[in-house]
Amino acid sequence: MSQTPFRRAAALVIALIAVTALPATASAKKQDLKVMTRNVYLGADLIPLASAPNRDAFEQAAAQRFQTVARNDFPTRAKALAKELAKAKPDVVGVQEATVWRRGSDGVKDGSATPAQQIIYDSTEELLKALRAAGAPYHEAVGRDWFDFEAPTSLGYDIRITQRDVVLVRNKSKVKVSKTFRGGFKTFLTVPTQAGDAQERRGWVGLDGTLAKRKFRFVSTHLEAYSAETADKQMKELLKSGGPLASKKKQSILVGDFNSAPSSNANDRGTSRDANAYYDAVDAGFRNRLPKRRTCCFAEDLHNTTDKLETWIDHVLVRPKVKVVKSGIVGTKQVGGLYPSDHAGIFATLRLK
Repeated sequence: MSQTPFRRAAALVIALIAVTALPATASAKKQDLKVMTRNVYLGADLIPLASAPNRDAFEQAAAQRFQTVARNDFPTRAKALAKELAKAKPDVVGVQEATVWRRGSDGVKDGSATPAQQIIYDSTEELLKALRAAGAPYHEAVGRDWFDFEAPTSLGYDIRITQRDVVLVRNKSKVKVSKTFRGGFKTFLTVPTQAGDAQERRGWVGLDGTLAKRKFRFVSTHLEAYSAETADKQMKELLKSGGPLASKKKQSILVGDFNSAPSSNANDRGTSRDANAYYDAVDAGFRNRLPKRRTCCFAEDLHNTTDKLETWIDHVLVRPKVKVVKSGIVGTKQVGGLYPSDHAGIFATLRLK
């Protein structure tokens, strides 16, 4: 049956309406929030310090740790990390192991009695500088020191390490930050050493933001690495009443290095010790909507190519249901013969409701 002039005109009007509606679909992307979790690596494994049998062995181990940090050359790694962020363009980044290394005066080896002040490098400042140089400036929205320890070395001076959790926000992001917050876990690990007790007072940092009139809460954490039971209790502190993630009504994003991986066997949820912290979040309504990623860990010496990523302990979790538009992994290849970190990073684009 042939169309009448009226029907042809009506069809044309409908087609025009459909075409003019297309920009509205594109504008929905304004609610897409880009996030990243990135453990930038403190530069060395400190556990050998805990097993040193005497003061001399401790000082030698401390010197070796510091020399490893120097070889892993964070100022150079910062440039590679900056390129990752410049390409992915996350609005908000949860950074773990943001570290300040300092050294004391020659001949002074009295630990915290004379606090070391000479900064070797501040990884947050180095990363921000590299980002500015890459044309992708960010700023620190909130940060928190959680580990500050000074120790004598066989080099003839003290070395001091300060570890921090940091949230960075892209300068040109349309995210409006209304509130920042930070806090420490009541449950933490204390490690005895020849230079005194090292207290790992881990915690969280976060912010409340708005993007295209959609409100969200972003929390970054770094749970205990050397005690799954402690990590389990720390996650529960995040989720319990009074914690930063107590409300199930808020659109929330939890990122970080959980030191806890999803089990490959669903029946292991109640028995797999290393998975408990992760499943605490899942049981509280958080969901991991990203494909499986291996994020940990390369060798302590980042020049080494023998160790491969084997476990999935860095996560981006959302609650309630939030669509993941895109996700990916960064930091899996060496740049100039050096991995950017001993962890890979994860980025994701989330469509807020």
